[in-house]
Amino acid sequence: DTFRAKLLLSAVAAVAALCVIGLSGPELLPAGVALPLFVAALAMSFSDLFVAPLRALGHYDLETSVVTTGNALQFGLAGGVAWVGGTVTAVAVAILVSRVGYLLLARLALTRVLSELRLFGGATASPLKTIKLAFPYGADYMLVVVWNQLDILAVRMMFGVQTAGMYAAGQKIVLGVSALAPVVGNVMIPRLSTMFAARDKRLWQTASKTSVFITAVGVICALPLIFWPELTTRVLFGLRYIELSAYLPWFGAVLLVRFAAASAGVLITAIGQQKMRVWAQLIGIFFITGLIVVWDAASSGLAWFLAAYLGGQLVVAIFYFVSLFRRRASFG
Repeated sequence: DTFRAKLLLSAVAAVAALCVIGLSGPELLPAGVALPLFVAALAMSFSDLFVAPLRALGHYDLETSVVTTGNALQFGLAGGVAWVGGTVTAVAVAILVSRVGYLLLARLALTRVLSELRLFGGATASPLKTIKLAFPYGADYMLVVVWNQLDILAVRMMFGVQTAGMYAAGQKIVLGVSALAPVVGNVMIPRLSTMFAARDKRLWQTASKTSVFITAVGVICALPLIFWPELTTRVLFGLRYIELSAYLPWFGAVLLVRFAAASAGVLITAIGQQKMRVWAQLIGIFFITGLIVVWDAASSGLAWFLAAYLGGQLVVAIFYFVSLFRRRASFG
């Protein structure tokens, strides 16, 4: 059912992507880069679909092996092409090749576990019904992608290519460290969900411990950005990016807020309130967009843009925590 729904969504996404690439023009979205990365994203999405049943059926060792190999393949291919001086287009193609390889690995692993699986038969629901069921989760993921990608495009349009490259470098630190939060979430969400379904009185206590742990990870990772920005820049990017050190404390603050929000988001997903996450993300995006328009971020500088971005993240975090505390009485 899910595979058929994803095929339908992929067709819609392909049409939308071609329109966006065509309307944006080669300066903002060069087709030689955008198209390979888009197809790579599709391959990655279907790979995740094939890996998910491994986790659901308890084959964590096989899942870990496939995911680790897939990531190593991308690191080796894309990193190798970049290392020898390949063009941006060549790196994009290398990413595409690595993601297709990951897709094949995931499909083979799933076949080992579910040899009787037939992707084009035995459907029990229409694609539209499946999409409707999964819509709040898909919408939340889509908005997360907006948070993680469109800001770089906005910086590119307002401040130019050089500033966009520097901003992207700082944001890569945030995104890389933020990947730790779902690791904890994927482990705790099933447990918290079971406790919620059973109306276990220990739910809030367990959720609080999880929240403290996730937030603590964010604090530890943000400290070098806030207190030792120049050293961190030198170690991670070298002297060519030394200008980034002036902005790393802002990225550290964003990291703190993101982890705090993620700590609440785990419980929100576990208790089936995914729509709450969607509303929070929308409100945060409207907040930052409004600030950029009203205060003309292009003439105010990158630091102001980062402050607006941080404000949007704070709005999301506050919405999460306020909503959770208002619902605390309903689940003990």
